[in-house]
Amino acid sequence: MDGKALAARLSKKYETRSPFRLADELGFIVVTAPLVDMRGFQQRIKRQNIIYVNSDLDPKQQDLVCAHEMGHHSMHRGMNRIFMNLNTQFVVQKFENEANLFSLELIYPDEDLLPFLNRSITDAATYMGMSVQPATWRMQTVPIPAIDYYAS
Repeated sequence: MDGKALAARLSKKYETRSPFRLADELGFIVVTAPLVDMRGFQQRIKRQNIIYVNSDLDPKQQDLVCAHEMGHHSMHRGMNRIFMNLNTQFVVQKFENEANLFSLELIYPDEDLLPFLNRSITDAATYMGMSVQPATWRMQTVPIPAIDYYAS
């Protein structure tokens, strides 16, 4: 399942787009603590899913990290980035990009981003708290509303 469909399904089922509330609904333990040189990560210990979020980040960034880690859990279950980096030729950036896009799809529904269709991508990126590249990918998934030329 792609990130957009997954985000839509989860937000509808649990009636929230808040990553922390969604994580709670899904049974994750979320730990916020100062993390050295890391924004966040997730792990599974004794059949319990845990997301760690750097407490030094601002609330918007904490939301993005929490959603990003849920994206990894949902779309990349069983993958270990450290193992892949050290022992395989996989390009792990693809998985990071997918998790970033999932986080943006979850937190920012299409209707919230419609005003940015007529603005610069930099404005959209600033609003979303992401760099230009993931913001560009997210904006490309926002459907352009149909214009009713016959409406009065």
